Amino acid sequence: PTPVFDPHPPLEDLYVTTSGLLPLTIGEPIDTNPGGAMVFLEVDSCYSEEMGITEGDLDRWIAHYSLGMHADGGEMRPFAVEAPPGVPLWRIDILTEDLTTPEGIGIGSTLVELQAAYPDLVAGTSGMVSQVWWIAGADGYVVFETQDNSDGLLPSATEPEVILMRVIVMGADQDFAAANSGNVAGACF
Repeated sequence: PTPVFDPHPPLEDLYVTTSGLLPLTIGEPIDTNPGGAMVFLEVDSCYSEEMGITEGDLDRWIAHYSLGMHADGGEMRPFAVEAPPGVPLWRIDILTEDLTTPEGIGIGSTLVELQAAYPDLVAGTSGMVSQVWWIAGADGYVVFETQDNSDGLLPSATEPEVILMRVIVMGADQDFAAANSGNVAGACF
């Protein structure tokens, strides 16, 4: 029998996998996605006369979970998704340390913990402030970025930690550094 998922499970029941943030599944359109209820469409989400964003693809899928409010009055969300109109969900960015892999790896985990949890971890690009790593599965990748200490910015006793996580669908480029770049799933620019 096919397992039945809660289409909007509590945040504490979600795990980051190479297939998505289940039941929110990469490679599936939002309207038929088993976890489609975990996001909602915010019409004109990117509309901003001040920034000159007034036409084009202005709608965005937003996490149907809140972690409270930012100082600027906006809601803090635990994850962000990239699923333009007519395109299956291809990227999920993890934005909180509350979401981890089944092995307990998440934002704030050390590089030593990451490497111990995943002996087949692949080292990718070294960005300006981070090192990219990933694990692969049948559907996609879980990509981790750890704080890069090649220039000695971290105190000598500090172990590099995971600072970003994302799930990328198989076939998309997973080897890119996004730390401190504004490159976030669903960004307006």
